[in-house]
Amino acid sequence: MAGILAGLAVLALATGCGGDDEPALVTTTSRVVTTAPPTTAADPTTTTAVPTTTTTADQPDPASDSPATTAAEDQEGGEISFRVARQESTRDGTVLHLEVPPGDYTDVDLENLVLSIYEERDDLYELHVLDSREAVSALLTPESERTPEQKALLESHYLVSFLEGSILRFQGPFANLEGYIVGS
Repeated sequence: MAGILAGLAVLALATGCGGDDEPALVTTTSRVVTTAPPTTAADPTTTTAVPTTTTTADQPDPASDSPATTAAEDQEGGEISFRVARQESTRDGTVLHLEVPPGDYTDVDLENLVLSIYEERDDLYELHVLDSREAVSALLTPESERTPEQKALLESHYLVSFLEGSILRFQGPFANLEGYIVGS
């Protein structure tokens, strides 16, 4: 009983002397009382760099029509803005699906985007770059269940992929270009 009273006294002192307007998060185990400041979940759609939030949904995040975007600088100083449509942590590393605005990209633009993200993220295992939200949804649909319309979307809007932590492969409109192993 004395231990419980001592714990309540510590709790009263911790919450009364903090000077903080927010209540503290209290965790009790056995006879030990600890306090910690409250935590808030970050909104994964309001990032200023490649986010580290894990999304495990099977479909892209239901973002608003004006999601926050980030940009990767290519080797010539230009930037390609993108939105992380889906991010998943796997045992092999992070899998990212990026949506870039529609544009006249060259293979060099796309290669520089992939290499920039590869250099920023130590845990990058897979990366898919598409220029259409509908194409992202089509890519996330199992291949055996894709409709002809989804296949056509991927042929037009799936631009480049980075697979197994080292293979850069051009897709869709760039599929005639040869990919390569990064770092070799």
